[in-house]
Amino acid sequence: MLIGAAFPMKVSPALLDASLNEPMKALTMINVFSRSTLAPPPSALGPGTWVHGANFALNRRVLASNSKVNVFHRGFKACDSYANGETAIQAITCPVLFVLGAQDQMTPPKAAQGLISAARNAGKTVQVAILAVGHHQMTEAPEETLFAILEFLKT
Repeated sequence: MLIGAAFPMKVSPALLDASLNEPMKALTMINVFSRSTLAPPPSALGPGTWVHGANFALNRRVLASNSKVNVFHRGFKACDSYANGETAIQAITCPVLFVLGAQDQMTPPKAAQGLISAARNAGKTVQVAILAVGHHQMTEAPEETLFAILEFLKT
């Protein structure tokens, strides 16, 4: 299951620079670009849940967890330079589910089309679920994400 996948996964130069030189600015950028809503629907995470604040706090904690390496910049750089996507997708030996966010600004659905085509061209069984959310499918639409995965596992 590939959730919010893309290949190539180019990261904007502005985000790469911010992640290196202004990490808090980068955290704000990804928090804004990863969401399609200000708050999850009532059934998602419970009343009063503030996904922006929770995600920002988690990202700050991750950034502070390693004083020797800027993990955000390293991660974004790895995404930006990864070149093995089509070869890797052809090597898999099981069916593939792509769960994509229709409003995803970090990895838009069109950025997964090359992987989807490569998997199909290699004879893989491919299913695609497009949810009406941004990049954080699991917090914006946890039930829809779960149901897409459960439906896939039934096949």
